[in-house]
Amino acid sequence: MIRTFRYSALFLMSTVLLSCATGPSQSGGYFRESATDVINRAPASMSVPNDATHSRTQADYHFSLAESYSLEGDTARAIEEYKLTLVYDSQAPQVRLRLATEYVKQGLISEAMEQAKSAIEIDRKNVEAHILLGGLYSALRMYEDALKEYRLVLGIDKENVEAPLFIGALLAEQKRYPEAAQEFEKLAKNTGNPNAHVAWYYLGRVRLEENRSKNTNKAEAAFQQALAVKGGYTEASLALGQLFEGSGRREKAMTMYKAFQEKHGPSSAIAEELSRMYIEDKNYPKAFEQLTVIESSDPNDLNVKAKMAFILIEEQKFQEAIVRLEEVLALEPASDKIRFYLGAVYEEIKDYKSAISHFQKVPSASSYFAESVIHTAYLHKLLGDMNKAVATIEQGIREKDDHPPFYALYASLLDDQKEYKKAAEMLEGAVKRFPDHAQLHFFLGNMQERLGMKDATIASMKKVIALDKDHVQALNFLAYSYADSGRELAEAERLVRRAIELQPNDGYILDTLGWVLFKRGQFSEAIRTLEAAYKIQPNESVIAEHLGDAYYHQQMPEKAKRLYMRAMETESNVANVEKIRIKLTAIENQLQTFTSEEAVRKPASYK
Repeated sequence: MIRTFRYSALFLMSTVLLSCATGPSQSGGYFRESATDVINRAPASMSVPNDATHSRTQADYHFSLAESYSLEGDTARAIEEYKLTLVYDSQAPQVRLRLATEYVKQGLISEAMEQAKSAIEIDRKNVEAHILLGGLYSALRMYEDALKEYRLVLGIDKENVEAPLFIGALLAEQKRYPEAAQEFEKLAKNTGNPNAHVAWYYLGRVRLEENRSKNTNKAEAAFQQALAVKGGYTEASLALGQLFEGSGRREKAMTMYKAFQEKHGPSSAIAEELSRMYIEDKNYPKAFEQLTVIESSDPNDLNVKAKMAFILIEEQKFQEAIVRLEEVLALEPASDKIRFYLGAVYEEIKDYKSAISHFQKVPSASSYFAESVIHTAYLHKLLGDMNKAVATIEQGIREKDDHPPFYALYASLLDDQKEYKKAAEMLEGAVKRFPDHAQLHFFLGNMQERLGMKDATIASMKKVIALDKDHVQALNFLAYSYADSGRELAEAERLVRRAIELQPNDGYILDTLGWVLFKRGQFSEAIRTLEAAYKIQPNESVIAEHLGDAYYHQQMPEKAKRLYMRAMETESNVANVEKIRIKLTAIENQLQTFTSEEAVRKPASYK
C-alpha cells in the first residue's frame, strides 16, 4: 500500500539541519559586553578579558562541545553548550538552527520555533531558517503558516528545489491533489533540479492517493520517469513494484526487483520485498539469499535472523536453525518467542533435555507459555518421568488456570497412570468451568467409560456432539458404544457414517461401521467393511477380532481362526487375550468335529 503524505518535522528539516554551518563565527555579531558584567564587579585582576578574540574563542569552544555531544546523542548537554555559544555570539543564526534541532529531538517544538524565528530576525533571507520553521509549522499541522515560509524561500531563491517539494507534500497532505501534482510536475520538469527523480516519485504517489483506480497508468508513468532519471532509485522501484502487485502483475514486480538487484547491486529494501514474495511462494532457498542481503546491511536485525532461522526449520536444517536462534537469543535474551522455537527445534532433534531447558524459561506472561508447558510435560512423559510430567501440568494450571488444554493433557496423563477416578473428578470441575469446551467433555466421557459409567459416558458424548456436530472422535465413540451394547443401532449407523464422511480412510471408524452392520445382521456388508478396516490397521487387535467374529458367524472357521490368532498376537491386555483364546478354542473344537464327520461320511458315488 502506498504510504499517505505525513511528514514529521525532522523529515522536513533534514536538508537544512544537515547543512548548517560548522561554527558561529561565520555570522559575526558578538556580545559587546562581558557575560560577567554585573553590578558588583570582581577585582580587576580576576575579570575575564572582554575582547572580540576572546568571545570568538569561547564561542568556537562551546560550539565544538555542542557538536560533539550532538553526535554522541547527548541532547541535553548539546543544548547547554549551544546556549553557552549564544552567550558569546547571540547573533549567529546557524547556532540557533542547531539549537532548534536539539529541541526537536527532545520534542520541544515551541522552543525550536522560538529559535528558528530568532534566526530569521537576525537574517531574514536565511533560507535554512525559513525551511526549518516551515517544517515545525507542518509538524503542528499549521499548514498555511508552513506554506507561507516555503513560499518566502522561493521569493528569496527562485531556483530553490527543496521548498517546492515541501509545498507539494503539504498540499497532498491536505488532499489538495491537483495543486500538489502541479507543484511536483513543475519541479520534475525543472532542468536545473538535481533531484528530479524525487519529484517524479512524489507525483506518482499523489496520483495514486487522488484516485488509485483511475490514475494507475499516470502513477506508473511517473514512477517510470523517476527510474529513467535515476535507475537505481529504490523508492520508485518499490512503489512501482507495489503498483504492479496491486494490479495483479505480481510476476512483473518480481522480475523488476530481480533486475534491480542484478543491475544496481544488493539493496536491503528490495531484498525485503523479494524475500517476502519468495516466502509466499515457499521458495525458501531464494528467500534465504535475500535475507542474507538484508543481514549484511544490518547484522543486528533480529527480525531477519529469526526469519532465516524459521526458513531453516522449514527446510529441516535443524542444527543450522539452532545456530541462528542462539544468535538471536544472545542479542535478545528475553525473547520468549525465540526460547519457544529453540525448545521446539531441540525437540525435533530429540535433544529433549535441552528442549525442556528452553521451554521452562518461557515466562507465564508469554503467549508461548501454555504451549511450552504442554511440550515440557509431554517430553517428561517421553523420558519416562511421569511424576515430572504431572507436576509440570499441575504447575501450569496453578499459573494459568484459564487454559482448557491444560486440563485435557492432565486427564491424559492421569489416564496413563490409570488414575481414572481422579481424572474424572478433575474433568467434572473443568467442564463446569468451561461448559462449551467440547474436548473436555470428550475426555470426561473417556474417563467415565474407563470407570464403567456407561450412561454417563453416553451423556458426555452426546454433549460433545451437541457442541461440535463434526467431532469425529465423539461420533465414532458414541456409535461404537451403541453397537457394543446392541442398542440404538440405526442411530449408531447414522453417527458412524457421518464420521466416515469427515474422515473416510480411518481404520478405526471403518471398524465401528463394520461392527454396527454386524450387529444389525448385515453380515456380508459387515465383512467387506471390516476387511477394509483390517487392511488399513492390520496390527489392531480389536479389528482383527471383529473380522474373526464376522467370519465365524458366516461359517468361515479357518479364516476366523487366522484372525483370532492375529488378534491374540497384537493384544496386550491379558483379559482380552483370554477372551479371544476361548473363541479360538471353540473354533478348533468345531474344526475337529467337522473333520471327524468328514472321515465317516462318504460321497454318494462311493461303492
